[in-house]
Amino acid sequence: MLFCSRCGQALPPGQRICPACYPEPGPSDPRQEAHLCLLLGNFSWTRHRSALAGLFYRAALDLDPDNWEACFNLGCQAWQQGDIHQALGWWEASLKVNPDNYLAHFNLGTYFLYSRNLSAARYHLTRVRRLKPDYLAGRINLGTVYLLLGLLEAARREYTFVLGQSPGHTGARRGLALVQRVAMARQDHRGSARN
Repeated sequence: MLFCSRCGQALPPGQRICPACYPEPGPSDPRQEAHLCLLLGNFSWTRHRSALAGLFYRAALDLDPDNWEACFNLGCQAWQQGDIHQALGWWEASLKVNPDNYLAHFNLGTYFLYSRNLSAARYHLTRVRRLKPDYLAGRINLGTVYLLLGLLEAARREYTFVLGQSPGHTGARRGLALVQRVAMARQDHRGSARN
């Protein structure tokens, strides 16, 4: 006869584990398992094992379809692999679950800025400013959108804010210089139109 090393009671015939001391595990929470998959994916990603990271991120989504972080990370992975359409889809899926994901807004806004879809870029980058006002990269890109739209005062405010937070920021200094040039060109154009 076998006895439990913890409680000292006799074990039921054919068992090697005490049912009182080591009960059968209950059903696990799929969100906890999804979180574990997400962590394993992030660990794999930092170790430059992108294929393995993708498997873990997809496993996290299988366990928890509302896992916005896995969607976002799959978008970043697709972007790095050059699949832009897939990346945009994953980031949009992430925003459907968590509209406050400022990094997904930033990535989409930056993509739309470089694609010259300025209205979409403005939408996403103003969301970034509202959600995370001190995110300087978002403020720089929003200033660039305003500059391209001809909204010089709005662009100046964004660049000035960045310089207030980071006085040596090169992008903000360049942006302000461009705002100044465009403002001077407008004045010159108005002056020549009057003559």
